[in-house]
Amino acid sequence: MARILFLQPQQYAYPGLYYICGALKKTSHAYRVLATNRPDNVSKGIREFKPDVVGFPCLTGLHREILQIADQIKQEFPTCKILLGGIHPTLCPDIINHPSVDFICRGEGEQPTCELLDALDCQAESFAIPNITWKSAGVVHSNEMRPLADPLDSLPFPDYGIYRDCPPIANDTYPMVFMTRGCPFSCSYCHNSNQRKIYQGKGRYVRSFSPARILDEVENVISNYPNARAVFLGADTLGTDMAWLTELLTSYRARFTLPYTCLVRPEFVTEELAALLGRTNCHMIAFGIESGSERVRRELLHRKYSDAQIDLAARTLKKHGIKFRTYNIIGLPSETPEEMLATLELNLRIKPDFPWCSIFTPYPETKLAEFAVANGNLDSTFSYDDVPLSFFNGTVLKNVERDFILNLHAFFQLLVYCPWLYPVVKPLLKRRHNRLFGYVFKAVYAYSCIRSERRGLISFLRLALANRKLFK
Repeated sequence: MARILFLQPQQYAYPGLYYICGALKKTSHAYRVLATNRPDNVSKGIREFKPDVVGFPCLTGLHREILQIADQIKQEFPTCKILLGGIHPTLCPDIINHPSVDFICRGEGEQPTCELLDALDCQAESFAIPNITWKSAGVVHSNEMRPLADPLDSLPFPDYGIYRDCPPIANDTYPMVFMTRGCPFSCSYCHNSNQRKIYQGKGRYVRSFSPARILDEVENVISNYPNARAVFLGADTLGTDMAWLTELLTSYRARFTLPYTCLVRPEFVTEELAALLGRTNCHMIAFGIESGSERVRRELLHRKYSDAQIDLAARTLKKHGIKFRTYNIIGLPSETPEEMLATLELNLRIKPDFPWCSIFTPYPETKLAEFAVANGNLDSTFSYDDVPLSFFNGTVLKNVERDFILNLHAFFQLLVYCPWLYPVVKPLLKRRHNRLFGYVFKAVYAYSCIRSERRGLISFLRLALANRKLFK
């Protein structure tokens, strides 16, 4: 029996771990999840659990801290194997060259992780496991990608109890259940296009769980998160398959009293969809405006819906009593201050219940990052190691109006909630950014999260304090 300790520096749930641990639960291998970045807690956890493998769910931007922790582990526990999985090693497999990394898993990790532990249990010296890249004596060995899991119901049932020993997560009031995998769109700022290329010829990229499976998962997640006030039904977008969605949400309403939230694109908001949400206890729907400039949406973001479609989506949702959140990005390459203000002004016009705004964060090998390089906003040497930890704290672009971007971001949510402040705040947007403006953002962001995600104040503060690096 092999033993794996999943270690995450951040104290929020990684839904992918639910499924990997669910697969491991059907084997004889032992697993545990530890959410900490304190060196003493890491060492204590390894000494107590005695894992053969320490696995990290690895996101771009967070990978630097993960590699530092991996170095610490290798120094103290040199025989312990290090495995990285998640989106970062999937898109940046060169991370296997880091001295402390023994294995990476690219793409879906349920079966590869189980098979890797099987091989280690048998003391194998080579690993011909699809999706696994491994290293021996400095030599890297890459295996092919396996077909995508299809149908998704064939995956083992997830283990939603893995965070029971981490109070900030276990007491969460807004847990997530995934309904689909894969996104049908190719926005220029997103990794989705590159991920689709990795899986070319490996099966259907966009897949859905059956309504029955999703509802069983919701029941399980509610039992493991007793403080839940709403459930986030995770999918990149809804509305492309109304028959499936109608069966799911109608059955959800019959089975649960807990409200739910989900994502949609504005062009998919129809009378039929809004009416369905209205009669099935939807707490909130969220959609991306991204930019209030049609030029920016069309030419830069590859999101081709019009202002008229956004206006119609907002009116339709309000007509059916559905609260909604808008996602917005400012500080894009070639975006003018006037276009950024157009994003704010579009939000002022449609009056979202829960506005949300981020500062553009480029990711290497995406179309928009390539444009930023060509436009003189990024050096040609820009790499994954240059990606910032958070899209709230600043801009990495050159030759942009940095203070204006940071100031508009700081006041964006406040101005949507209190539009009467716009004439007062607008002159401040050209001032030098300062710490006070940052505090305004943090206070209003906390208020918006508590309201939109139905989080209790204590639950939010626990999560915020545990992950405060993201908001420095």
